[in-house]
Amino acid sequence: MTPRTTAVALRAGASYVPRYRLTGEEIERTHNRTGGRGARSLAGPDEDALTLAVEAARRLPAGALDGVRTVLFCSTSAPYLVKNNASAAAAALGLAPDVLAVDAGGSLRSAVGALLGAAPGTLILAGEVSTSRPGAPQELTHGDAGVALVVGETGDARATVTAAANVTDEIQDHWRDPARPWVSQSEDRFPVERYLTLLDAAADGFADADHVVISAASSRVAKAAGKKLGRRGKVGAFATAGYTGSADLLVQLCGALAECAAGQTVLAATLSDGADVLRIEAGDGTGEAFVHGATGATAVPTYLQALTWRGLLEREPPRRPEPRVVSAPAALRGAGWKYSLLASVCAACGFVSTPPQQVCLHCGSTEHGEPVDMTRRPAAIRTFSVDRLAYSLNPPMVAAVVGFEGGGRLEVELTDTDLAALRVGAPVRMTFRRRHSSGGVHNYVWKATVPGGTGGGGTA
Repeated sequence: MTPRTTAVALRAGASYVPRYRLTGEEIERTHNRTGGRGARSLAGPDEDALTLAVEAARRLPAGALDGVRTVLFCSTSAPYLVKNNASAAAAALGLAPDVLAVDAGGSLRSAVGALLGAAPGTLILAGEVSTSRPGAPQELTHGDAGVALVVGETGDARATVTAAANVTDEIQDHWRDPARPWVSQSEDRFPVERYLTLLDAAADGFADADHVVISAASSRVAKAAGKKLGRRGKVGAFATAGYTGSADLLVQLCGALAECAAGQTVLAATLSDGADVLRIEAGDGTGEAFVHGATGATAVPTYLQALTWRGLLEREPPRRPEPRVVSAPAALRGAGWKYSLLASVCAACGFVSTPPQQVCLHCGSTEHGEPVDMTRRPAAIRTFSVDRLAYSLNPPMVAAVVGFEGGGRLEVELTDTDLAALRVGAPVRMTFRRRHSSGGVHNYVWKATVPGGTGGGGTA
């Protein structure tokens, strides 16, 4: 097959891998066995596919979102069906109301289609929370992650997709019944030969490359494809995450491009209902424009915590009133603050009000300047408390008042924070998370985390 020429200009990219890890050792310990090996990334109790993608986008280099006109969100585990998820992502990232934000499908192959069809000014987001039946192989081979990729003009490209070849086939190897939370898998011996035949056809016209990345839901298929394409270049592997669904190819691509020097090439292959092979050429500054992975130390929750977070184990909740359903009118009225964390600034005295106020709390003026984005402002803990009785999937809940550089104080919940790291004056960064879900409605808020923490909480 002769690859077709493309010119998809990649301006920047970033991936985010949650700090939690589910390990084979912990699973075996729960079952009173020994010999468990391996680990996969695990989204925290307040993370989902949307928040993972938003967190990845917030790790993009400064200015990467300038000029974005379209947002495409890809996931097989999106928080909502029917309702558009990309709208919340656009709001959380502070994008203008005239930006087109749409969901781009719910299959493992959707991100490839979004990438190859993207016009300049497109932000591609993908996030995945893998939920496997306890005891299934995917429990340790499939992980959670988010990724963001910005498609720009040819003149500002840091890397370019120069060629692509696509072969489509109907293969019943991975699927999910909408009525069930986990992915099902057929006997993976049988698709291997078929996928390798499709890969041969798609990759036939490509030259060797400096880096090779392979995305496949089946570890057996991925291993066989790695042996075949390993003759074309060095096969990269990011073992801390596992296979991350619709986000996987773009996550691996960010990892490879982060290591690329100008002039190097990447051969990227994804195997799902066919084979897609892309050739990407790195330009000047590629390594600085692409960011991969998580920051800070990792944390290993118990197996029972992991099952509870994924909704596979219903445990006794705290004996407290359950959170109320989010009021749609109230959320609409306060969208600028709730999603974008835009604070008001007094035009008379410059006082920053968080949340925004109609009347300045400092001088009483009703004149306002331009709202300010508090999500990226440096902040520090002013006071905090540890509440072991509050309703939380990962108790204890830590509440804090944080002070922002340049003005503004806010009471927030801390997440992903080691209790031993808590102190007045500790720096924090804002992160977009889910507070709770009730009545099928998800309440998204901005929380804070102490950078470098190992994950807070006691027993779920």
